[in-house]
Amino acid sequence: MIIRVLAGAAAGLAIFSGAAAADPIKGVPELTSNDLYKAGKLAKTSCTPKKGTSRAATEKYIRTLVGCLGKAWRKDAVKVEIHYEADGKKKYKSWPFITADGIYVGLADDWVKTRNELPVFHAMASVYGEVVLAEAGIATAAKTLDYGGDEKVLEEQQRRYAYQQDCLAGAAAKALGRPAKGLRSMLKGNERYWFEQGHKAGGPRACNTWKAPDSKVA
Repeated sequence: MIIRVLAGAAAGLAIFSGAAAADPIKGVPELTSNDLYKAGKLAKTSCTPKKGTSRAATEKYIRTLVGCLGKAWRKDAVKVEIHYEADGKKKYKSWPFITADGIYVGLADDWVKTRNELPVFHAMASVYGEVVLAEAGIATAAKTLDYGGDEKVLEEQQRRYAYQQDCLAGAAAKALGRPAKGLRSMLKGNERYWFEQGHKAGGPRACNTWKAPDSKVA
């Protein structure tokens, strides 16, 4: 899994670099002792947008959902930019990521044509979680973690970050009244584990993946 962020005005890959760090992560309080973990439960928020199968309906669903996530996280409005790419000979996959201004969604027919909101919900709740991580300083601390040129260490660090997003998505799902059962059915292994931890907690206190043993971030 990779972490996508914006560098300047263009989206790019956040590269983890430096010398090797111990696992679980130590000596990086921005990650392991962040104030985010002291926050309470997310605010219960009524959010039942309908997922239609047209481009307009899907864009409305995405924007409404981001607004709901903002209320749950008690955040100011997050700007959402959506660019649609219709399928032709090439089949595109929808791709949301954070930018310096908010959230960008590369929208494709896989999201537009489905009647199932769950994949869209999980992806948007996860990317909103990255907005939270960026504001908490975790995104910056994560991308500068040492890995000493060891690709296996790098991959584990990336998983810790991605699982943290899954955990925050679980907390958001709980706040927005989504039961864990349907959403967790799309996930496997530790993705499911961390989503469930966030959902049970209803907030970020359960989402400190940086202190977790290797077995929980494999």
